[in-house]
Amino acid sequence: MSEESNHSKSLEELMYSSEELESEEVEQSLYMAQETSELIAEKRDAESEFLTALKEFHAEQEKLLQQADSLLPDQCPKCDSYIHSKKDKGSMVKNSECFTCFTAEQSKKVMEAEDMVEIQKMEAISTMDLSDYEEWLFDDEIGRRSLSRILAKFKAQGHDYKPWQISIGASAWSKDNFNNTSLEDTRYLVERAKIQNIVDYIPENPDGIDKVIATLKQAEGKLESLTPKEKKEIPIAMLGGIAGLSVLVPYLMRKRVR
Repeated sequence: MSEESNHSKSLEELMYSSEELESEEVEQSLYMAQETSELIAEKRDAESEFLTALKEFHAEQEKLLQQADSLLPDQCPKCDSYIHSKKDKGSMVKNSECFTCFTAEQSKKVMEAEDMVEIQKMEAISTMDLSDYEEWLFDDEIGRRSLSRILAKFKAQGHDYKPWQISIGASAWSKDNFNNTSLEDTRYLVERAKIQNIVDYIPENPDGIDKVIATLKQAEGKLESLTPKEKKEIPIAMLGGIAGLSVLVPYLMRKRVR
């Protein structure tokens, strides 16, 4: 009886110890779970605070950068140079570029316009009438000196042409060989042209031409004295002949047939 009682008592003590042990393990597990949850919550709070602080930092840095940019001077969109001077600032307002870029562009436009004017000028010179070309070439102090040099070359080579003949011949040669050169360069070339080349352009004795001109003047005088009715009675062929001779006279004075 005593042994059974002791055995029963030992069994109860063992069961109590087991229950007590399980209770402690559960409490310990609950405690650890609570500790872990608190650690996770603290970590989340820390991360949230960090992200908030980072956003605020970035916003502050962006604001500082904007303020720094506002303190910097404007830049020219073409050359990226900073705008400091008053003329550059004024040019930026008016032309959206610095004064240097604006003047460079304007200079280019002026040069293009000057080139166009020069081209038109050369075209006008090349299409001049021979008499106008002769005046352009020799009708000033420097031009007369140029012609005098040509006359001296003719005299040195034994030619006895009259000055007006040499002037016309030199002008005609120069006009036929004009290649868009300046007045100075054109005179330089004609002064150094071969004498024989100019001789080919010198008109012959003008007696025959003078007679043609005198005849034309007489015919034109008679036409002016006629009444409109009398003019209508003149054959068209005769009127055409007078007009044709008037056109041919300048060409007769220009170049000899070789």
